Amino acid sequence: MSDVVVHREGDVVHLTIDRPAAKNALSPSVVEGLEAALDDAEDARVVVLRGRGGTLSAGADLHHVRRLLADGDGLEAYLVAIGAVCDRLESGPFVSVAVVDGYALAGGCELLLACDLAVAADDARIGDRHLEFGLLPGAGGSVRLPRALPPPLARRLLYTGEMIDGATAGAWGLVSHTAAPDELEGTVEALVARLARHGPDALRGMKRMYRAAAPAPAPELFAAERAALVEHLTTSSTVADGLGAFARRSETRPTTAQEAP
Repeated sequence: MSDVVVHREGDVVHLTIDRPAAKNALSPSVVEGLEAALDDAEDARVVVLRGRGGTLSAGADLHHVRRLLADGDGLEAYLVAIGAVCDRLESGPFVSVAVVDGYALAGGCELLLACDLAVAADDARIGDRHLEFGLLPGAGGSVRLPRALPPPLARRLLYTGEMIDGATAGAWGLVSHTAAPDELEGTVEALVARLARHGPDALRGMKRMYRAAAPAPAPELFAAERAALVEHLTTSSTVADGLGAFARRSETRPTTAQEAP
């Protein structure tokens, strides 16, 4: 079975990360599945991204990261692949919509930041969270978060590792839409229907106009972020301890979304 389930309804493509037992961590198979699905969605008007089981994604697959600690090139390639998925969500000709019915943490938050729009349940939990396991962002979090929020709020999420609820994320402008949990699906359906009713050429043109007026950060910023993370992972004396603690915890009981990086 694929770790990414793809369902297409006309010009709308629904992508669901399907590793609920691993909190939809971004394993190589998930990344490859998202890349392939986005290739096939180039002609879509709307791409909807969500995760099965109450988590959009808890971020990088730390078991995989742990195996790559002695392989700097492999680690770099893995981070580049995750970043490329985020770039595709941001720059693709379709309108990308993230749906958060539970948690969007670390790499999950980075996926959310890369999407054009995001719908969150009022009780959803969203945060950078990398520092909770002694890690750093590597898929654009340190670049996109300061562009999405006023500087004090961006620093708050990056430096503290705290989570905020969906209602707060809406008030801050981190997500475009919020809804009560029992109204989330209806809100997503209404938004997707509204987007899909627009002419495809005009919708694509509007996205091009927006991106021209608010261009994406320079690629050099993302490369610098990745380089800083690779250096941290391969030289810090605390990284192995943090990843080891994560591994031991996941072996004794399922990692909860609150504990995920």
